Amino acid sequence: MGHPTPQDGTPKYVSKIDRRTTLTWIGVVGAATAAAGAGVVIYNQKGGGKAQAKGYGTDPKLNPPIKAPWPRIMSDKQLQVAALVADHILPASGAAPSASSLGVPDFIDEWVSAPYPDQLKDRAIILKGLDDLGGRFLKADATERAAKLATLPGSDFFKRFRALSVGAYYTTEAGFTDIGYIGNVARPSDPGPSDEVKAVLEQRLKGLGL
Repeated sequence: MGHPTPQDGTPKYVSKIDRRTTLTWIGVVGAATAAAGAGVVIYNQKGGGKAQAKGYGTDPKLNPPIKAPWPRIMSDKQLQVAALVADHILPASGAAPSASSLGVPDFIDEWVSAPYPDQLKDRAIILKGLDDLGGRFLKADATERAAKLATLPGSDFFKRFRALSVGAYYTTEAGFTDIGYIGNVARPSDPGPSDEVKAVLEQRLKGLGL
């Protein structure tokens, strides 16, 4: 029998981001810094035992095709819960897509699977939080689910999950667009500071006797 999936008409989340993209994403968000290629004991989702996996070290080469030296460890149930929580934090709004539509759950899966110190610390928090929500959360209707989520903001799980989700979301092109970030775009001219800024500066300078 398969894992429970959302029962209120929410589509089942299907992984949509490849390993190369999520590994690059982790680097952008700020992971993959400390293992230096050393063997690290990681959680084996299927067997429940231990497996050895190596990190990339401090200078991963992501230009050629790469194969992650560790497996993604989140179960399907955990991934479904992660998608619902991520979309609660970052729902679709106007032209901005939801977190799950951008693959944020895949990023969370990659993050907690990586064998680096920060990720290992987050792994215990994130996986326990997802398991505590579990099948009952997936079977709940939207009202029950919202009520449960309303009890979580102060928890270590929710704070860390929210930070990771927001960090991942706003490193995507859609996230940049949502906050109006346009990057390094050349301007034909520089109008200089506005009159309001000049007035405040003038006032501050007078206060300093300048």
